[in-house]
Amino acid sequence: MDVRSLFDKAYLYAYDLQGRDVTVTIAKVTGGTLVGTGGKSNKKPVLFFNGTKKGLALNITNARSIAAMYGGFDDKQWIGKRITLYPTTTQFGSQTVECIRIRPSIPAAKVKDQPISDQPAEREPGADDDETAAS
Repeated sequence: MDVRSLFDKAYLYAYDLQGRDVTVTIAKVTGGTLVGTGGKSNKKPVLFFNGTKKGLALNITNARSIAAMYGGFDDKQWIGKRITLYPTTTQFGSQTVECIRIRPSIPAAKVKDQPISDQPAEREPGADDDETAAS
């Protein structure tokens, strides 16, 4: 198990995909504000999928992929549409970082939606959630 999946996070990360392609159906698109390094905030669209609690904050690359498959940037056209997510890496400044990308083709009808492991495993009763207690 990737221990990063045990932290509370509002959005999906590459490690949530467990190294595999995951096909999902878009349930809704909302606006979100992400706070990045140095406290800088950015507005981004956030996709939510059927059966998944965490959203995927879209970058422009992923938004363009969906728009190319489904006829534009109108979020109403995206609801109910299927996409395939996959984990990869990208350059962020001088660092190579993990990211989620969207395959640029509409998933075949025979490919079923798959669950995303976006929920941490159940913690044992009495597990200490206070990070400072261990220091």
